[in-house]
Amino acid sequence: MLLNSKLKISITLLLVVGIFSLSSKSEAYLFGMKSRDNSIENIQRIEKEYKLDIPIVSFIFDPRGPHVESLLSGLNTQLGEDKIYHISISPNSFTAKEVAEGKFDLQYKQFFQSVKKNNLRVIFRTMHEMNGGRYPRSSNPKTFKKAWIHVRELSRAEGLSQSNILFDMSVNARDLPARGGKPSQTAVFIQCQQNVKVKRKCPTFEDYYPGDTYVDLMGVTFYNRWKWNGNRRRGTPDQIVNAAGRKTLDRLKTFNKPIFVDEVGTTAVNYAWAYDFNKSLEVYANNSWLKNAWLLQLKDFLLRETRIVGAIYFNVDLTNGLKNRTIGELDWSVIDYQSNKFYDKILDLYDAGKPNESNGIYYLFNIKRVTLNDKTFFIKSDYTKPVKDLYLFTTTYISGLTNQMDFLEGTKNNGTLRNQYKRFTKLDLDAIVDATKKFVMK
Repeated sequence: MLLNSKLKISITLLLVVGIFSLSSKSEAYLFGMKSRDNSIENIQRIEKEYKLDIPIVSFIFDPRGPHVESLLSGLNTQLGEDKIYHISISPNSFTAKEVAEGKFDLQYKQFFQSVKKNNLRVIFRTMHEMNGGRYPRSSNPKTFKKAWIHVRELSRAEGLSQSNILFDMSVNARDLPARGGKPSQTAVFIQCQQNVKVKRKCPTFEDYYPGDTYVDLMGVTFYNRWKWNGNRRRGTPDQIVNAAGRKTLDRLKTFNKPIFVDEVGTTAVNYAWAYDFNKSLEVYANNSWLKNAWLLQLKDFLLRETRIVGAIYFNVDLTNGLKNRTIGELDWSVIDYQSNKFYDKILDLYDAGKPNESNGIYYLFNIKRVTLNDKTFFIKSDYTKPVKDLYLFTTTYISGLTNQMDFLEGTKNNGTLRNQYKRFTKLDLDAIVDATKKFVMK
C-alpha cells in the first residue's frame, strides 16, 4: 500500500513539472541514406566506421524478389527499432491498369504483412516517377490513380495505418510522359512544361494525384549530373528542383502535404569545356571539393525549405569510379568502399538532419524517438510522458532489475496507473508498462 502511495505522489509531481509537449514537432529535415547494395551490412559498416546513427535507411526493390521478406525480418534486430525504413517496391513489369486489377496483390500483401509482423515504420514508395515515360505504370493518370487507391486499400485490409506506413507519392522533378501514352525505356518523351501543357495535352504529376485521403507525403527525385558521360548543365538544388518552366517544388507545395526527397545525389565531375572522358577521370580522381561544395548547397537547401521533412542521399556509384559505363546511376556515392571514396561534407548533411525526439516525420507516424538508460525506441506520442514518469519512478525507488520488472508487471493490475492516467484504456496502460520495461532491461 505504501508503495502505491509513493507511486501516486511521485507521478503526480512529475506530471506537474514535465516539459515534454505531445504536440511539438521539429521543422528540420531527417537525414537518410540508400544502402549501396540493398544490404543491411552496408549500413552497419558505415554507421560503425563513421560513428553515425542514420535515422532513415533506404532500400529499393525493383523488381521485387522473394528475398524482401527475409531482409524486412532483420531490420529491427540488426539496425535497430529506432529507424524509419524508406522502401521502394515497384510492380515489376505490370502496368497501372494491371496493378488496379490485382495482378501484383500477392507481393503487396506479403510486404504489408511483413511490415505489421515486424512492427516497422515505413515510408512506402511504389510506382514512383509515374510522371515520366520509362516505366509501364507511367503516362496514364486515370489508371494510375485507380492503382494507387487499390494498393493503399490493400494496406488497410492487412491492418496497417499511418502509425505503420506512410504512402509517399514520388514524382520525378521533370514531367516527361511518353508520346501516345505508351511508356518504355526507349519511348519518345514529351517535355511537358507548364507553358505547353494545355497545347500539347500532356499530363503532369498533378494529374496523377489520387486525393488527399490516399497520400501522406509528396516525394520528389532529383540529381545533379554535370559531365560524367556527356555535356550536362550543373545546377544548385534550388535550380534543379525549381527550374524555370517547371517550378517542381513550388507545385508540390500546393498539395499542402509534407515533402520528402526520395533520391538525391550529385556527380563529382564538372569542368568548363566540352565533355572529354579522360578529363572526367582526372577531375573525379583529384577534385573532391566539387562534390563537397554541392553537398553543402544541398544541406542549406534542406534547412531552408522547411516543408521538406526528410531526404535520402542516394549513396550509389555503379560506375565504380567511372570505370563502368552505366545507364542510370552515376557516381553519386559519398561513402563508397568499392572505389574507396569518401566525401566528408556528407557529415554536415548528417549533422543538420540528425534524429531528435520530435522530428516532423515522427510526428506523422504519431511517435517520438525516446532515449533512456542508453536505449532508444519509438514510443507512441501519447505514451511518451507516462513512460518517462514510470521509468523515473521505477529506477529511483525500486532496487534490482528483478524487483523493477516485477513492480512494473504488478502495475498492470493494481489500478495505480488507471487512477493517474484516466484518459487511457487498460490496453493503453499495459502498452505503457511494456514500453517502460524495454528501457529498464539491461
